[in-house]
Amino acid sequence: MSELNKNESSTAGLQDDIAALKRDVAGLIEHLKLGATTGVQSASDHLDDGAHRVCRNVAAEGERAAQAISRQVEAQPLMALLVALAVGYLGGRMLSR
Repeated sequence: MSELNKNESSTAGLQDDIAALKRDVAGLIEHLKLGATTGVQSASDHLDDGAHRVCRNVAAEGERAAQAISRQVEAQPLMALLVALAVGYLGGRMLSR
């Protein structure tokens, strides 16, 4: 009979251990979910900041290029007109094919 009591107590101990293990695994899964969500959000914010920075840099570079072209056209209007005519002619020839 004492053997039966030992088996029952060890079975009860195992069941308690399994229940504790289930709780620990569930807690670990929740922790991993939270960590993954936080990591993805952080990466998303970092990429968003990088994209905004690149966009600002491209806009600033475009503005500088437009100003340089404007100064060049003001300095040499006849040359700018001839270049524009040549580009238009070549573009028209290429599109007509």
